[in-house]
Amino acid sequence: MVLIKWLINGHRLEERVPLSDARHRKYELEAQGAVIYWSERTYF
Repeated sequence: MVLIKWLINGHRLEERVPLSDARHRKYELEAQGAVIYWSERTYF
């Protein structure tokens, strides 16, 4: 699992996604205008 934290429209959000989907999800969020400020691999 990967924890991704981002900022969009003044809101801080986070999501845990499977490692295999993390890169795609990161690109998807950036395409929506989000600023990714944290990304780390987790075990839960």
